[in-house]
Amino acid sequence: MLCFAISQLCLRLPILKLLNNSLLIYNFQILYPLLYGFILSLSAGIFEEGCRFIFKDKFLKESKSKLDATIFGLGHGLIEVIYVFAISFSSLNLMTNSEFFLGIYERILAMIFHIGMTVLIWTGFARNKKYKYLILAIMMHGIFDYLIPLKYIFDFSNFMLYGIWTAICVFILLFIVNIKLGGISNEKF
Repeated sequence: MLCFAISQLCLRLPILKLLNNSLLIYNFQILYPLLYGFILSLSAGIFEEGCRFIFKDKFLKESKSKLDATIFGLGHGLIEVIYVFAISFSSLNLMTNSEFFLGIYERILAMIFHIGMTVLIWTGFARNKKYKYLILAIMMHGIFDYLIPLKYIFDFSNFMLYGIWTAICVFILLFIVNIKLGGISNEKF
């Protein structure tokens, strides 16, 4: 939970808020929405995966099992769920039932995604390719989040967005179930 709080609430979101007050950034956003959306999405990957990496490297060196990675990812995802619902609370009365349940489904997918990214970071450490896996996690996170601005720019349906996210999360679940971290068997999971 601390990882999300530091990476997003203490670092990324205040920086974005500061930058968004700039006329230059506002003009860039209007003139280049695809590039702006990509940079914004990639920044989420850089901050969240970078922080996840630092936590693993500096504070959780002995943490080597999928269970450890899953719990870490679950904590990261849960605090994000709490944050998203806290900022959405005032608009809950304005939501239809389908919007509410779609929001719940989106948060479930986000939880799976955060657990998967944590397992990916842990895998990089287990295979002595931590920087390679960090870059992969950053790119995957950026792409996952980039689907949001793409949806609005190209006006594709929620069905398409959630279908793509669901497919990605099915792949992530298969990865989580089948990966072995540093020779640690699945029984530890």
